[in-house]
Amino acid sequence: MAHDGTLGHFLPFLLGRLLRAVLWPDAGEGRAALIFLTLFCILYGVVLAFMLNNENGIPSGFAQKLLFALNGILYASALLVDFVPTYRPVQPPLPDHFPVSGRLNLITAFLLDLITVRRFLLLLFLLVALACAPHSWRPLGLNLLVLLSAGAASFNLRLLLSMGRWRHLLFALNVLCLAAAAGWLSTFISLPLAATALVVVAIAGPLVLWGVALAGLGEKFNARHLAVAPESKSENQLLARLSPEWKAYLRKCWPALSVALVAKLVILGLSSQMTATRHGDPLNGVFWMSFLPIISFTYVNNNLFGIIGPVSANELARLGLTKRLLYLYLRLVGPVLLLDCLLSVVVLLALFPQQRWSLIGLIPLAAVAMLALGLWGSLYKAKAISKSIDLANMRNNASTLMNLLSIGVGAALFFMPWWWARIVLAIVVMASAWWPVQRVLRNEGGLRRQLWGALNS
Repeated sequence: MAHDGTLGHFLPFLLGRLLRAVLWPDAGEGRAALIFLTLFCILYGVVLAFMLNNENGIPSGFAQKLLFALNGILYASALLVDFVPTYRPVQPPLPDHFPVSGRLNLITAFLLDLITVRRFLLLLFLLVALACAPHSWRPLGLNLLVLLSAGAASFNLRLLLSMGRWRHLLFALNVLCLAAAAGWLSTFISLPLAATALVVVAIAGPLVLWGVALAGLGEKFNARHLAVAPESKSENQLLARLSPEWKAYLRKCWPALSVALVAKLVILGLSSQMTATRHGDPLNGVFWMSFLPIISFTYVNNNLFGIIGPVSANELARLGLTKRLLYLYLRLVGPVLLLDCLLSVVVLLALFPQQRWSLIGLIPLAAVAMLALGLWGSLYKAKAISKSIDLANMRNNASTLMNLLSIGVGAALFFMPWWWARIVLAIVVMASAWWPVQRVLRNEGGLRRQLWGALNS
């Protein structure tokens, strides 16, 4: 215990423990994924620094526009992760009976809330770009401040909602700061003085309001003053008319599938706007992942049987491994995959020049490859998902190994210059699904027990 009765030594311990859990997970797959994502962020940071250092070789002002657009992405990602499908409540990290003041508990909750893999990767990306392009310290420094301010704004709103203070003046002021950020990031504010005022309100406002909340509500940050979580509403009529498997699928997966759809439209739309006739597409490094049907598999469909665990477990308990399980996979994944592919084709034909229409041939190749890899992951790397999928835990929905394989196969299909090699790769990946299909049709005991154990773990 601390000498002054405030248990002051707990904060470094909790922060160190969370940092170790975030930066070096216990699971080997988690470590591999984090290393992979870290290398990607370093690579993209170097690419951004190269564009900032060589603006003559790319479309005029593109790098500066990209940095400006990154501010909007930081705000949007913070709000989406913390508020979709429902807001993530702020809870005291230490129970009330510990000799810790409410303000110190609130400071600890804020610091712990900031430590996430997403913020770590974004921070690494910006720091690498800043180290390689120090002359652009002003826009990159602004990005770093926006990263902190967006986290503070999200925390402030969720804190007030968790304490039942949504009618409080602080809540309205935080919403006003977000409105100022929207005005700053829009193209409607052209006056320099007004734009500067909006920048100050959007960035400094949430940080100042967090200090005001700490001073005014800090001592009330305990279980007695936290609002009771609202009861879940009854399901809507449309969901009630669906089959049990579709009901279980959509009830858990609609946030992830919606985000995948929005991400596809946003990235493809930006790519179409930034495609230059002489310089190519500056967003080609991320275009392929949104154009090909990859995101929905990495978020959801690489672990289909784990996500609809009760339905899959009921099928296994009644009949074992049969072709009904394969039909279940096709009935759920097939329509989502078809919609994803049709959307890519429509956007490509509507927004991109005719020179890019040849990429339509990649869609069926990627579709059959993702379908095969999703079946592998759903059978051999299934893991139970006990709660609804939200944006904060989407990276944990499916096997990291299968997600990396999906991304790797998609990248190979897109970047390989020979069509014959692309076709061969797609055929090989599709043919590999013959092995799990045969094991399912034979109702093999080893696979049945493995899947049953994964669904009930």
